[in-house]
Amino acid sequence: MRQEEERKAGHYSWLYGMIAGGCVAAMQIGVGLLQVEGEFAVMMGAAQGLLVCSLTVICGSMMEWLLTPLPAEEEDGPVHPARARVREYETAFRSLADSFSGGSASKEIAVENMGGAAVLDMPSKTDLLWNTRLEENRAAVAVQLNEMAQIMTDTVEHAWDTHTDEDLEAHLKKKLRSMGLSVHGVLVYQQENRRQEVYLTVNTRRRRCVSVKDVAAALSKLLKKSMMPARDSRAFVGSERITLQFVERTNFEVIYGIEKAVKGEEQISGDNFSLYHCREGQFIAALSDGMGSGIAAYKESEQVIDLLEQFLEAGFTKETAVRMINSALIVRSDAQVFSTIDISSLDLYTGICEFLKVGASTTFIRRENWVETISSTSLPAGVFHKLDPDSSSKKLYDGDMVIMVTDGVMDALPAERQEALMKDIIMEHDTENPRELASYILGRVQQYQNKKPSDDMTVLAVSLVKY
Repeated sequence: MRQEEERKAGHYSWLYGMIAGGCVAAMQIGVGLLQVEGEFAVMMGAAQGLLVCSLTVICGSMMEWLLTPLPAEEEDGPVHPARARVREYETAFRSLADSFSGGSASKEIAVENMGGAAVLDMPSKTDLLWNTRLEENRAAVAVQLNEMAQIMTDTVEHAWDTHTDEDLEAHLKKKLRSMGLSVHGVLVYQQENRRQEVYLTVNTRRRRCVSVKDVAAALSKLLKKSMMPARDSRAFVGSERITLQFVERTNFEVIYGIEKAVKGEEQISGDNFSLYHCREGQFIAALSDGMGSGIAAYKESEQVIDLLEQFLEAGFTKETAVRMINSALIVRSDAQVFSTIDISSLDLYTGICEFLKVGASTTFIRRENWVETISSTSLPAGVFHKLDPDSSSKKLYDGDMVIMVTDGVMDALPAERQEALMKDIIMEHDTENPRELASYILGRVQQYQNKKPSDDMTVLAVSLVKY
């Protein structure tokens, strides 16, 4: 049965490779025929198709090897972090593939029609348009292949940094045995910043229940570091064998609030946002403003936020995630789709906040007695295949607050004094509650309009609080 499954998986790998190679070959041949290159176009297209087919099969084989289940004698131990990470990559790639498929049918028909004599009668302007479009698609494919290579490298490095600590395992078994626990496996992951993550596979004896916080306390004494259960961890350990993750305790926590207003007579906002703990010790606040308003803009910004969450959770850098989303927006349909991307990434260990903006509105940082601005001059995602986001970082302290807004908020203020007025509004209310501040800002901005909002408005406030 197992051999049969492996044989089918191998066939699927070749099938996907042939499909990918065929699509790239068709695109290249289409460009060549438009430029009247004849046989040379066919040869170049076939060569590129063969290259993509080979890379797809090789990458598919590597993914299959990494995702192969552990042998029976190892299945009771902790899941290897590298293997779990690759599974997350797989989910993210599937979502990206789904977004690409939105306009694939019409493109295939158009490329097929290029093989006929009618193509030679197309106006030169149309030739140029198709040429540009196909070149953008090829550039997008190249970006994906480069990112795949980097992902494989990162995964291997992650695997090498994870090891079994025999001394720690021996001490833990001795300590936890007195608490009624059995330890079946220990994995220690040393991050680049020297912080540790510990994975324990444990269960209790004699149908007892032990608090996970008590296990964290015992681990803290052994490591001489303040450890805590990972977010969404179980509260108790029972007779069922489970794997728990423990991380070093963060120095900060966040509280946040959000307020929204919908344009005119629309029923739904075209803005979307995300507030979540991406990885242990990292909090992400993201805003996306879809082009226009209503349901169409909502779907565009929703897709951007969904892809962003999956890529970041899988371990992609913010820059890589944004580039891949941009590629998806360019390739997925013939119609141009624009969406802004605004990301604030908070390190809850150091208090450093990294900002990445793609066509987004100004972000404000409220300090103790003043307000700082983070501006952007980049274009929205989906305009060009080569993206140039604005990025910066700032050190935040206890009580500092990050205020993110969409264009509709700033455009409601007088054009000549938008940032200055927003700073005054932020400083008018001395609350330390981000939800109250977001509500106050939106209310004050709406006072500058004598009618219903002319655009969707979203105000998102995040406050950093020291433990």
